[in-house]
Amino acid sequence: MYHNFIVMIAGLLSEGGISLDRLQNFCRVAEAGGVTRAAKGDATKQSLYSRQVKELEEFFGAELMRRKGRGIVLTPAGQRLHNIAREQFAALSDFKTECLGQPLEIVFGAGESIIQWLLLPGLAAIEKKLPNAQHKFLNLPNAEIIQRLNDGLIDFGIVRKGEVAKTLSSAPLGRMGFSLFASRGMEAKTRGIPFNQFIGLLPLAILEGEGTFRQELNAISRMSKSRLNIKVECSSFTLVARALMAGTLAGILPSIAAKELKKLGLVEIQAKALQSFEREICLAWSPRQLRIRVALEKARNVFTDSFRIY
Repeated sequence: MYHNFIVMIAGLLSEGGISLDRLQNFCRVAEAGGVTRAAKGDATKQSLYSRQVKELEEFFGAELMRRKGRGIVLTPAGQRLHNIAREQFAALSDFKTECLGQPLEIVFGAGESIIQWLLLPGLAAIEKKLPNAQHKFLNLPNAEIIQRLNDGLIDFGIVRKGEVAKTLSSAPLGRMGFSLFASRGMEAKTRGIPFNQFIGLLPLAILEGEGTFRQELNAISRMSKSRLNIKVECSSFTLVARALMAGTLAGILPSIAAKELKKLGLVEIQAKALQSFEREICLAWSPRQLRIRVALEKARNVFTDSFRIY
């Protein structure tokens, strides 16, 4: 086995045209979307990058990039080489980080409300279990999280269960419910009144858009047989929460926000009618990424246990 490996490596490196430098610059061009963009106006680098891409194409005997408009697109072979090179650079970087005792960077993709009310509050507990890790949280929509996981651009993502691609693995974190939040004065006026009656009376701050949330909200409106009194629309749940702080508005938000919002004097009102808003969420990752970056295996187990919604 050892002899076969040495022969394979010798055969691979006996020809000119491949090197870590060439692969690094190929990745730069691929991620910038073109040689000119990667070179950032440096004529010397532009010439170098163009030559090295051609040398890699000659070495592998395959077209790696094609022109498209003013930029480039990767061919299927180019995309595969890009993935292989990025993964190996990531593995080498992790190995060096481990040898030097430096923090391991872990990149997370999640929606803003998940980051605000689930991930950040859990950091203290996470740091005790992963003391030598550095976390990066990116606010991304579900579709982009899935794409970046497949491309190896992020390590973990939290998404709705039904949107996890077959190429990925996942672990359930629980069901994220929703509640109505209002000031104590508003809540006092609703006591003893059925939810579908008082919801139409409250001035609301809501999430804008025409997605699943709005569809469920429209269903509540039909159920209450009254037009909802919408005063403010915001682009995120965290902005809706901000709008509620003045005490003059009510809003429907993820129940995971309750701990923070109660500290600000808001009251959580749970209702059976809001069960249709529930979303089953999960931690998702690329199995290939974990095989290459072995240090992420422990992190996966820690996150699965620490970010559960009960």
